[in-house]
Amino acid sequence: MSKGRILVADDNPVVHAVVKEAAEARGYQVISVTTGVGAIATAITARPDLVVLDIQFPDADGRDVLAQLKADPRTAHIPVLVWSGRKGHDSDRRISLELGAEDYVEKNEADLLVSKVERVLLRLKGLEPKRST
Repeated sequence: MSKGRILVADDNPVVHAVVKEAAEARGYQVISVTTGVGAIATAITARPDLVVLDIQFPDADGRDVLAQLKADPRTAHIPVLVWSGRKGHDSDRRISLELGAEDYVEKNEADLLVSKVERVLLRLKGLEPKRST
């Protein structure tokens, strides 16, 4: 039985493979999309427990996708973890958190991301306290 469904929105197929392997090894079902528009549409139709959102897509800025997800009543309740390969961009972290992201992770380790995914899902089930900022 799946622990939860995670929507991974990233335009890099290698990232999808790494995250999918790490998440599925821990019992999560992974849904993958490669565009910002696809992330919004799939979040509406698939109703994942969590969205892992890249900050850069060829068709959209991840921060705009995040803002749209949080503005839509059908997806506003879904937690979003933003992650980026752009190292050292504190403004990306700050803006993402201000827009409603649960957390921001730099793309250097899939296991760290999956650990944060687990923490968010446990918190949503009432098994772990809310993160402190």
